[in-house]
Amino acid sequence: MLKGTLITSRLLLKEAIHEECSKLKSVLHTWTDKQLVEGSGYESEEFEKWISEGDLPPIENACKENYRLKSIYLKEESKLIGYTGLYMGYPAKDCLWIGILVIDSGYRKNGYAQEIISRISDDAGANGFSKLGIAVYLNNWRALRFWTKAGFDRVTGISCDGEYEEEKFATIKLQKEL
Repeated sequence: MLKGTLITSRLLLKEAIHEECSKLKSVLHTWTDKQLVEGSGYESEEFEKWISEGDLPPIENACKENYRLKSIYLKEESKLIGYTGLYMGYPAKDCLWIGILVIDSGYRKNGYAQEIISRISDDAGANGFSKLGIAVYLNNWRALRFWTKAGFDRVTGISCDGEYEEEKFATIKLQKEL
């Protein structure tokens, strides 16, 4: 499931490789409000770790074999414009978890993210998954609008890191039925 290259009408979603790390970091750095939205900046070794070890959820028996980091390329130009991290079987076995989806700011508002979610949804459904899941920071209004428009309309949880303070952040877990 999700191995190899996923193809849409305009995009290629390829397995991320170490040689792409600097380009992936460049895409991440176009997310200019990341600190404001998440409360943390950019981790310099993040992509190397995700490619080597995966970005695993906090569950027993989580393993790299269930994780995919996909680099997103424009098909015609072979230009890397984004990435997504996926975990198969979190928080339930029938759920494909989207840990992150970032599109370079210069390529947003072209329908690429919707195209990606449509392709991932089709592939997930064809491989026995009945839902997709995502966690969104509550102060990330742009992402909340995108994900709810994409059909993630079931709230499955809200998490926060303690009592309310300006430096504390909360996420809402959303789900889409396939």
